Amino acid sequence: MSNLFDIGKDYKSLAVEKIDRELKEFEGDNYGKAVYTYVANALREFCNQSDAFASALYKTKRSLSDCIREIMKGCGKSISDIEVYRRAAKLYFPNSEVEFIMKISIVGDEPDEKYLSKESKTEKEKKPSEAVKTPAKKKQDNVIQLSLF
Repeated sequence: MSNLFDIGKDYKSLAVEKIDRELKEFEGDNYGKAVYTYVANALREFCNQSDAFASALYKTKRSLSDCIREIMKGCGKSISDIEVYRRAAKLYFPNSEVEFIMKISIVGDEPDEKYLSKESKTEKEKKPSEAVKTPAKKKQDNVIQLSLF
């Protein structure tokens, strides 16, 4: 339900304002406190991507605190990042789907032989010291992408 003061504003702005306000008022347990700022950032991004999502988020009666409680319900001691964001999106827009794309940009030269030869203490304890073979340096594409669906 919109009020007269909302006329002329777009739902993206209204939804982001709502998230910002509720972020300051957040109340939750330790599990919720571990994720609430990340979820708020993701929700802002979802709103910027979709007018329909922004409208649903703005119009819902549920707060960010309610959203986080619902996300973390039944997760035990751990939950994957993508599952957190999927649950958050579905709380506001049940027919939504979240895709997760992770990308690494390789900057600078490859690590040198000295760096590559280092072993962790646990690896040293497991086996006797062996010479580490490293592949020859070769030029490659400097972007690696991982998609999770």
